[in-house]
Amino acid sequence: MSPAPARIILDVALTIVVSLLILALWQAFLGGSLADGFGEGARLLFLFMDVGLAVWVILLVIFAVRRSSLGIASTLLFAAIGALANLLTVIVVGMIQQGWAPLFILFAVEAGVAFLVAAALAVSLVHRVILRPKVTP
Repeated sequence: MSPAPARIILDVALTIVVSLLILALWQAFLGGSLADGFGEGARLLFLFMDVGLAVWVILLVIFAVRRSSLGIASTLLFAAIGALANLLTVIVVGMIQQGWAPLFILFAVEAGVAFLVAAALAVSLVHRVILRPKVTP
């Protein structure tokens, strides 16, 4: 497998896993048990960060096809764009459904912050440690 697809797959997979861990620990802290926290964390991530994850993956694939390599900064910039697009989507949907808007926005912010922290950790780990570029003399 060439480096770009491997990097994208590892970035996305590790970010999702770390996001789930962050959200599960946060929800367990708020609610009590880790099992319930994991279920609630998964619900938050996949229901209130789904658009952001999709935008992030699409941007990564488009720019990987256009350029040979994506750096840490561009990958994290695309994650921030995805989180912002997700928040705007949740705001619009929340306003259409009227009564649930503040709660939906809170869920989206929670999931977005966990996603961005996880992306910063996972992308740095993947780019600097796991798939470190080989230095040739």
